[in-house]
Amino acid sequence: MHGVTTEVTLVVVVGILIIGAVATIANRIGVAAPLLLVVLGGAISLLPVTPQIEVPPEVFLTIILPPLLYTAALKVPAVDFRRNLRVIGYLSVILVAVSAVAVALVVQSIWPIVGFAGALALGAVVAPPDAVAATALGKRLGLPPRVVTILEGEGLINDATALVLLSTAVAAITRAGNSDVEAAPLVADFAIAVVVALVVGAAVGYATVRIRQYASDRAIDTAISLATPFLSFLAAEALQGSGIVAVVISGLVIGNRSQMRIRATRRAQEAATWGTFSVIVENGVFLTMGMQLPAVIEAVDAGERHLAGVVLVGLLLCLLLLIVRFASMPPLLLWLRAHAKRRRRDQQRLAQRLEQLGEGSKRAGKLQRLHDQRGHDIIALDDQKLGWRDMLAIGWAGMRGVVTVAAVQTLPADTPMRAELVLAAFVVAIVTLLVQGGSLAWLVKALHLTHDRTERRRQELDELLGETIEAGIDAMQREADLQGIDEALVEAAGERMRSRRAWAAHVAEVDPDDATTDVAQIARLRHLAVDAERFWLDQVRRTGRFDSSTVSVVQRIIDREEIGLQADEDEH
Repeated sequence: MHGVTTEVTLVVVVGILIIGAVATIANRIGVAAPLLLVVLGGAISLLPVTPQIEVPPEVFLTIILPPLLYTAALKVPAVDFRRNLRVIGYLSVILVAVSAVAVALVVQSIWPIVGFAGALALGAVVAPPDAVAATALGKRLGLPPRVVTILEGEGLINDATALVLLSTAVAAITRAGNSDVEAAPLVADFAIAVVVALVVGAAVGYATVRIRQYASDRAIDTAISLATPFLSFLAAEALQGSGIVAVVISGLVIGNRSQMRIRATRRAQEAATWGTFSVIVENGVFLTMGMQLPAVIEAVDAGERHLAGVVLVGLLLCLLLLIVRFASMPPLLLWLRAHAKRRRRDQQRLAQRLEQLGEGSKRAGKLQRLHDQRGHDIIALDDQKLGWRDMLAIGWAGMRGVVTVAAVQTLPADTPMRAELVLAAFVVAIVTLLVQGGSLAWLVKALHLTHDRTERRRQELDELLGETIEAGIDAMQREADLQGIDEALVEAAGERMRSRRAWAAHVAEVDPDDATTDVAQIARLRHLAVDAERFWLDQVRRTGRFDSSTVSVVQRIIDREEIGLQADEDEH
């Protein structure tokens, strides 16, 4: 037992070191780290001293995927997600379902022995693109923010859709060897799983934010953060819901609610923790894939199918997925343009209703807020209107990644032609990462998609930062009037806050050397101002009046101010 434990520990430690080294090298030479890790993992597996790696399927489903999706969900702005919900839903639900069925039909026609359930399981595995690499590259290349948001949102929800389909197909496989999937139970199971997951995910998310708001210790806060995705997953699964959907919803709720209720220092610590976890686990999946690849190839060779035939099926699926994805883009673009016209007409009708109601009534106040929100949405979406070039980029950014690699290994051991299905999924992941991922940067540059909005962003930042700072100064003034604090101290603190407009990126420091009572009062006033600024920014964020990236910049500035103040208090 001791020897096995030591061996496993050694493998994990060496794996982490390899991942760190390969990630560093990949960044320097401009090659995708997953591809290098697959190649290196295959080479390592051929060494005589390398132990055979067998990861139980439940490890991928319950330990690896939930925190990866949770980490991604924490970063998605709710306003942008809401504005692009139609596009995200189209790509992540309809397109994934169509892609999975298309793959299932092709695979069943080529390998009838697999049955429709097994073919649908493979379709669910290869249907969802992994947008992590696409969004990271898109941000570096300056892709339009709306395109990046769509890819981020798609990468979250499509994984959930695909894994619900996969679990349904796997259930059909394991039911007394039944390989048939009936449409009506499939739809019903899918609907129930999603509804339960929405409720559980939202409940866990709101409860977690409340609990962490009052957690008195950083270690406890970190422990709660680490437990959240697993708690959300297990609770939803226990209630016959989709654990993956619940995890995504919890991440969205916490990521957007925590900015108001959880200290900036703890959110920064949480981001660092999950960032490290994601890099290690996501790249570790590809390293494990490379180490398992020779065994999968050997199992295919030992069967009735030739290795070359299985690889050709994988290449055919790559082409099929690409065709289905591109074919879905024109209807999406036409639908969005038609909806934009309806949105403007609805906004005009809403304005007419406001005129009829007049001012002062409660109903008019609600309609006015809705009118303002829709107006901001229309301005933002018109400013980032999608065209055929954007659709080409979205269509090409359909690389398969860690979810495909991890999910295919959850297929039951008694699945017909399991080795062939696993290898086909591996081929899809490798080829799409190599071909589409390797050429996405070239395509973006060829389409001239990068938008230079520097001047507008600078103006937005100055305007939003000015409004937010004034909200904090007003709060300080009210507190000073109530408590009889010297007006000169309020003015000193206010001037220091206003100066952030000139050097916003370097705002977080306070003077740590002066511990007099006056400085303590200023620090308390500034704490009050930060709370007021966060409250104001949260209200502005909900209206969608400013671009989410602009809001995020101001949020970081406020966070740095809070972190600096907290560091001062800890030091003294």
